[in-house]
Amino acid sequence: MLFILGLPQFGLAESLKRLKVLAPEIPGAAEPNLEGRDIELVLATFEECGFSAQFVMQPYERHARTYRERQDFDAIMTVPLHWRLPGYSTSAYIWYQNGAFYKHSRVGPIERIKDLAGLNVVTFRQGVDVLGISNNVPEFASLTEIADQTIHSRLLFMGRVDAILADGFVVAEVNRRIFREKRRGENWPSQSDTFRFAPIFNPAPHKMVFRDPELAAAFDQCFDDLRKSEVIADINQKYIDKYQHVLRFRYLAR
Repeated sequence: MLFILGLPQFGLAESLKRLKVLAPEIPGAAEPNLEGRDIELVLATFEECGFSAQFVMQPYERHARTYRERQDFDAIMTVPLHWRLPGYSTSAYIWYQNGAFYKHSRVGPIERIKDLAGLNVVTFRQGVDVLGISNNVPEFASLTEIADQTIHSRLLFMGRVDAILADGFVVAEVNRRIFREKRRGENWPSQSDTFRFAPIFNPAPHKMVFRDPELAAAFDQCFDDLRKSEVIADINQKYIDKYQHVLRFRYLAR
């Protein structure tokens, strides 16, 4: 997918070519059509800097492997702060809020990791390590790691699992799409089911990494300018607020 933005305005070399950027495909956050909360924050910052960019979408984590293995990519987005990748890191530009998305009408309330004891839980691939819950795994009735987050939601709706451990906004977006595309004859979830989100983990900051230190510094400055002018807050609010009914003002303490 290509997205072209103006000419460099940040005093960088005139020979700066269109940047080739790796991005993870995440529902509601970074989509192939270049929509979503995460990628819109990056695009707004690039526009402020006058950067021109080509985005290549890959599954989360694979995008990091590709960046390590191939030198033809100039930058990568959605990188946890503790990941060490070749190049120069920016400050955090987005926070994800992992927690428990669960059927409140069946197992609620859930407020902390201990409340999941005895429950069947699903999370994303390598979620046990990312969330730091390896010591809690023996307490669950079961825990499964599955990469496809649509499967997470379908398992929750069908009662096969009691909770999803993942980012609350992303789960809410996946749920919305399943509701919208509900197939004929499907009787789940029932109208009596209620779902809630509990932010039982700390917000997870993510950064960008550029191979050129000038580009990383420029991104930070442009992002800070947009933050001061409320553009960043407006983008976050636009996406998160539409799910307040289920996130209950508990996503990133909103």
